[in-house]
Amino acid sequence: MSMLDKLFKKQPQISANRFLNIKDIQGNFLYTLDNKVLAYLKIYPKNCKLMSKEEQKNHAQILTRNFASELKPFKLYFTNRPVNLQKNQDYQAELMDKEKNALKFSLQGKRSRSFGNLSVRGRALESEIYLIIWGENTEYVEQDLLKRLNDLKMKFTNSGYRTEILEERLIIQLVNSYTNPDVAYMEDQEYMQGPLTVN
Repeated sequence: MSMLDKLFKKQPQISANRFLNIKDIQGNFLYTLDNKVLAYLKIYPKNCKLMSKEEQKNHAQILTRNFASELKPFKLYFTNRPVNLQKNQDYQAELMDKEKNALKFSLQGKRSRSFGNLSVRGRALESEIYLIIWGENTEYVEQDLLKRLNDLKMKFTNSGYRTEILEERLIIQLVNSYTNPDVAYMEDQEYMQGPLTVN
């Protein structure tokens, strides 16, 4: 028996749920084995690099003003997930089939090839931002967390951001993206439908 086999044999086997500290996912909440309840707010990113310096400064001031009263702890989780570009590639092919103008056809061909290059190189990524809040699993924790999420949602809306409170299906997708980074989801995915593997 090799040294590596001996090392792995001595390690106790644990389930994925125990490793991830997940007891259950229901509604808008993830329940942990160590008696915490987590709730998630997805923040749709905004490209501030497209703003002028003055616009960036004003935007920072608005964010600061809206979140000055936020004193409770939270975590931000940033990730990039692979995007399925097949619909875009099919649409480009459809446009090219109908196009009579040679210049437009050439430009559409370049765009279609750029989608293909992004897919092949694994660079078809979409940035995702999640705000995570939590509390001890007590009688009113769900109501408290939902109230806080709605308050945070309003603060982001007032700052010009679109947000979404995650529900069960989306929390499962988020956990899956954390544990399986090479998956992309169809945007119109049915509940509990499996992810598409990016090749």
